Formats: sequence, C-alpha cells, structure tokens
Amino acid sequence: MKLTETHIKELYTFTRQHYVYFYDVQTELVDHLANDIENIWIEKPNLSFEQARDISFKKFGIFGFMDVVESRQNAMNKSYFKTILSVSLKNGFVCLKLFSQLVYRYCLFFLYKNYFFKCLLYSMFQFIVTSIYNFRSNSLNNKHKRNLANSSKYR
Repeated sequence: MKLTETHIKELYTFTRQHYVYFYDVQTELVDHLANDIENIWIEKPNLSFEQARDISFKKFGIFGFMDVVESRQNAMNKSYFKTILSVSLKNGFVCLKLFSQLVYRYCLFFLYKNYFFKCLLYSMFQFIVTSIYNFRSNSLNNKHKRNLANSSKYR
C-alpha cells in the first residue's frame, strides 16, 4: 500500500507536533517514517495509517525525534562556530595591523628626536613588516597547498 498526499501532510504535522521545526530535518524524518510505514503495511496490511505511524515512531525510542534534532543542531553549531571564528580572526588581524601602525606613528611623532629611539623604531618597523610578509606568504602557501590537495585533478 502506498502513502497518499494527505498521509505525507499528516507526517509533516506529526513531526512538527514532536518539536521538529527545521524543514530539512522534517523532510528526512518524513521520508524515513514513510518508508517504514510502507514496510510495516507489507508485513501487516490490516493496520491503519495511525497504528503503522505509531509503530514506526516507537522505533525512535523514548526520546522520539530529539536525538535526531540534537545531532543536527550540534552539526549546525559547529559549522556556525567555524564561520564566526574565521571571520573574527580575519578582522582581528586587520585590527592588529591598524594598532601596530598607530603605535609606530605615535613613536615617530613623539620620539623622533632621540637617536636611540630612531634605531629602535626602525628595527621595530622592520620586524613588523617582515612578520606581516611572512604571515601572508605562509598563509598563501598553505591556501595553495589546500587547493592542490582538494582539487580533483590530483586524486
């Protein structure tokens, strides 16, 4: 026996009643429930839709759909955390560059008259420029290596 369109709609409302609000998770669960209900009807064709649905739902255990929803939330949180972390790190390096420029200009403006500070500022400037250059070149090399590793040409 096949499920009708009204049965599919009932399964969607059933998942919503059991606190599954994400459409993609609802669709996965409805597909799983529909396949399971059809298999139950093959074994026991005299059962009603609600009885077959309840038997299928009991296979999820005492917590119902909560394990599925929780695992999906954890996966999404992990993805969002990675995105936020990458954006904030990029912004953090921009702030670090701006801060180093401000410090450098402050030192130039107030301490330029003393020869010792001239040498100190020059060496500090050299260190900052080479550090930024090394960081950029390393990150570009790593990005290039990742692109080569992920390209299908080398697999």
